Amino acid sequence: MKKHEVEKRIQQAFSNVQVPDVLESVLSDCEKEKGYIMMKEEKKNPWIKGFVYAAIIMLAFTGVLGFNFYQSYYKAVTTIAFDVNPSIEIKTNDQDRVLEVKALNEDGEIVIGDMNLKGCDMNVAVNALIGSMIQNGYLSDLANSILISVENHDPEKTAQLQKKLSDEIYALINSNHFDGAVLSLSIENDDELRKLAETYGITVGKAQFIQNLIVANPLYSFDSLAKLTIHELNLLAHSSTLEHVSSNGNASDKNYIGKERAKEIALQYVKVNENEISHLEIEIDYEMGLMIYEVEFQVKGLEYDIDINAKTGEVVHTHSELEDDEHDVILGNSSYIGESKAKEIALNHALVSENQIDKYWIELKAHHGQAVYEIEFMVGNTEYEYKIQAENGTILQAEKEDENVGQDASYIGESKAKNIALSYMKVSASDVKNLKIHLDQEHDTIIYEVEFYVGSKEYEVKINAKTGAVIHSEKEH
Repeated sequence: MKKHEVEKRIQQAFSNVQVPDVLESVLSDCEKEKGYIMMKEEKKNPWIKGFVYAAIIMLAFTGVLGFNFYQSYYKAVTTIAFDVNPSIEIKTNDQDRVLEVKALNEDGEIVIGDMNLKGCDMNVAVNALIGSMIQNGYLSDLANSILISVENHDPEKTAQLQKKLSDEIYALINSNHFDGAVLSLSIENDDELRKLAETYGITVGKAQFIQNLIVANPLYSFDSLAKLTIHELNLLAHSSTLEHVSSNGNASDKNYIGKERAKEIALQYVKVNENEISHLEIEIDYEMGLMIYEVEFQVKGLEYDIDINAKTGEVVHTHSELEDDEHDVILGNSSYIGESKAKEIALNHALVSENQIDKYWIELKAHHGQAVYEIEFMVGNTEYEYKIQAENGTILQAEKEDENVGQDASYIGESKAKNIALSYMKVSASDVKNLKIHLDQEHDTIIYEVEFYVGSKEYEVKINAKTGAVIHSEKEH
């Protein structure tokens, strides 16, 4: 008979055993019996009482052994989760034997396939699952990150197992001809975290990792990050120090254009040479549902912030402004035409009168090395945007957009979008000036773009028009 069959029969036998509490009833019956016959029976069978005691002790001893055996072999004491995009959960007993392997999504089911890992040593199961992830292309040179999360009632054992698994998996991945990146953490006992994981259909470990990212960068939202793979999250975590997260290796960016190419694209866009710039910074980030390279540098008194699609190299957003030491000079330059004249130029070009417009907004800003008036206003459902050269009144840019496009009863509305933006940036409505809200479409997503001033700071918040999720925010002087 095989070992597991023996264990199964022992468990069944233990479950069926009922320890009889017979000592008191036997003694009671003895006391109730009278006369010679009872006394004679007692004299003839002096071993009955001893036999009953021995039987009870033996049954109790067997029960303790059976209970300890069950606790050791059949009770799950450790939960280990693997996240790549496949998400898989393993439960093991006190002997590090696998009791259950569970796929938490479709990709996890593909990884497990027809493997039956129940009863295997934990190390055997881990090797089999990681091997399958590599074989099925979930772990590769292009996407080389995996998150391991460990949960056990014993903190010391949890920490030891977390490090052991991290080291073993890192060595296993790196033996497959590409450099791996292994993240690991210990699960905290947090009911709110478990609710988030259940809501978004992810593991508790991934939910905890996302929360740590948001603590490091409050501009991120859980709703947007939950959609990303562990590899994408690891790329975002590269520039942050996350508490209680251990890391082996670096996330690969070989699936993207790379920082060097992003820099070339940014400099070509602004039409400057590398020897003209200073304070260059390039970071990978996630905005508007895209992985982007955020390229920042200074040139000729201007600060540039250029966002580039990390996969295609397309410039998706640009921003420039004067450095702080020159900001007062541009605002105080008496040779500029002034806001009133700039407004007149814009309205004449749009062929509208001042009494037709609402939600008017104007600001003096730096744009590609020159001072411009940026003007936006609404006429009915049509939005107008102008950039006018501050020194001579030349119209540099004129745009008109029909805001009826994309209107939908399911949108949250401007009022709620405003409240979400103010709450997210933690400002009071009474402190806000020059507030403007309009619908826009970016990368197939309908958004509310909310812009306002508080003191000398300008805020911009982009909000998903259907869900109310904040998907981008900026704050600058």
